[in-house]
Amino acid sequence: MRTQLGEKAFTVAWDAGRNMTPELVLANLESVPFLRPASTVLPSTSVVTAPTHAGLTPRQMDVLRLLTQGLTSAQIAQQLVINITTANFHVRSIYSKLGVNCRSAATRYAIEHHLV
Repeated sequence: MRTQLGEKAFTVAWDAGRNMTPELVLANLESVPFLRPASTVLPSTSVVTAPTHAGLTPRQMDVLRLLTQGLTSAQIAQQLVINITTANFHVRSIYSKLGVNCRSAATRYAIEHHLV
């Protein structure tokens, strides 16, 4: 995975995974890619999936839409009926995937890339 993701992305994912509770793991299963071992993947038989919005999961897109409306993590959690810790995890994952480090930058990215 380190080779496929690159050192920086792997380190970010590794750190995020180490800090996850079992509840967060279960809540984020849709964002976990299920890859075949590298030895069994042949270039001619690779499955190409449809691109997603900046690699965000559908739930992360929901969080991003609410984030761009100026909602706090507590308000996002309430709107989506999730725990605030889960909302904060989604926000951090969104920042990582978009390459930003704050809500205003995420909002600007979302608007400029027509994600909202």
